[in-house]
Amino acid sequence: MSDVPAFERAAREAERAALSSGSLRAMTEQLNGVLARITEAQETVYEGTDDTGTVVVRATGAGRVEDVYLSPQAVRDLDAQALGAACVTAVGDARMRAAQALTATIAEVSGQSAPVDVPAPVPQTYDPAPAAEALRTAARRAR
Repeated sequence: MSDVPAFERAAREAERAALSSGSLRAMTEQLNGVLARITEAQETVYEGTDDTGTVVVRATGAGRVEDVYLSPQAVRDLDAQALGAACVTAVGDARMRAAQALTATIAEVSGQSAPVDVPAPVPQTYDPAPAAEALRTAARRAR
């Protein structure tokens, strides 16, 4: 299979639409700029916190968690289940901030207005007990 017929059809359509090579080049440059801005937004690191501000998560616009900070108060004051829930909340907050930034970037480059309210992510069920147990084990080893 060859892409030559598809390319020829695209070239004929471009000629029919009176698109010059200069305007096609300009459109390509504009598209590359849009893709670069979206890639930049995906690589940017966003920070999220739990409701108490004791857990801070840094995640990329693509959703990858880069760093988790547990304040001494979080470790001291929260039980395992509450600490796990705080971590999940902080990750969700970081990812929400990333989604809002990416939505704004796409709206800006597309010339559309950004939606007023980006829907919140669907809550995930998460059992923090295994993570809490791993945290307890690591803390015992550190003593």
